[in-house]
Amino acid sequence: MSDDIDTIAALQNEVDTLKRKLREAEAFQVHQLHFAADTLKKFSVDRILGSSVILEVSSVGGKTVLGPVAVNGFSAETIAALTADLRRTYQDRTEFKP
Repeated sequence: MSDDIDTIAALQNEVDTLKRKLREAEAFQVHQLHFAADTLKKFSVDRILGSSVILEVSSVGGKTVLGPVAVNGFSAETIAALTADLRRTYQDRTEFKP
């Protein structure tokens, strides 16, 4: 019985690791940057009135660095800064580097 529990725990750990790696692989796809930059506008303070955005930041490897924390929308300055970072990252990833 104990061996079965250990096997199930090991399999669950492997599934969790694979889910994390898949999420990271999806995050590194360049087209995600475009969609993220376009979507950020929807989370402005004006559009999220009376609601919140759940913010969570994790590093590559799955460690949660910040969050989850509820924010009452993003300011125009925050959206502009995040959009600029997304554009910079897009340029870095698409730049030809022989």
